[in-house]
Amino acid sequence: KLAAPRIWIDPDESFALERPSGERWSFNAGRKGPEGEALQLLAFSVETGAQVIVQSAGKVPSVRRLTLALAAKLGNEQGLHIEDVERLGSRGGEAYGFWFTVASEARGRVAVVKAGDHVALVIASWPLGAPPSVADDVAGMIETLGPPPEAKKAF
Repeated sequence: KLAAPRIWIDPDESFALERPSGERWSFNAGRKGPEGEALQLLAFSVETGAQVIVQSAGKVPSVRRLTLALAAKLGNEQGLHIEDVERLGSRGGEAYGFWFTVASEARGRVAVVKAGDHVALVIASWPLGAPPSVADDVAGMIETLGPPPEAKKAF
């Protein structure tokens, strides 16, 4: 059995990130979201019920302002608790994010990360009973998110 490549590169070459170690997560490009939209990356853990969605956008004037706007919009949703926006470490450079809780059901993380000429939007969620390693895996994916490595783009 061949091991999956450690670096996952978006087929459009908008962003790349490192896969968490182990085999808890499956990575899929082009899956459909709840409203039929194509997802650039859906990482899913059958074992824990966690999912990470990453989408890419072009020209975004301010990563911080976009994150603040997302937090404000989600903060208006019933049963959703949003924590303060904070600066995050990421391979792509500028990144901001916030934690959220959905009633007593799920925990999650939203991050907006500069990835070269693009901006990557990360939405991760998992059941409240999931092990702490899920949050660690999500943090690791966000920290390694950035533009695709130049050497990989040639192939």
